[in-house]
Amino acid sequence: IFAYPGQPRVQCGILQSIGQGGTVLTEAMCIALPNVIGVCECQPIEDNPSLVTPIPVTPAPVTPAPVAVENPPCSICGEGKEVGNPDAVFAVPDQPAIQCGLLERIGEDGGILTPAVCEALPPLIIGVCECRPIESVTPAPVA
Repeated sequence: IFAYPGQPRVQCGILQSIGQGGTVLTEAMCIALPNVIGVCECQPIEDNPSLVTPIPVTPAPVTPAPVAVENPPCSICGEGKEVGNPDAVFAVPDQPAIQCGLLERIGEDGGILTPAVCEALPPLIIGVCECRPIESVTPAPVA
């Protein structure tokens, strides 16, 4: 699992799927790439090692510049709803599959999902991710 300050924790396999799916990387993702190689133990592709271009790794820790959040946080299930099955996997053609819980965190963190994507997601994921109303916590009566 790769963790980068200010970003959600992501499994290495999901990062690989995102890269293979041709997803455009954000500035924060590009800054983090040298760190991914070590954490995820990246290896050359066996079929054709010449296709892999090594990314130089900076030996000393580098503090990345703050990345402005361009897209606001959103609820992927829709307002007032939350993911009921975070381990379920949501997939659409030509996109990498992603666990519902991770997708929910990405939406809550803001920055990656555009408002248009957030608006389109609820009807697509409501069944797979088992979206449900957020349960309000009622305090116990004081005796």
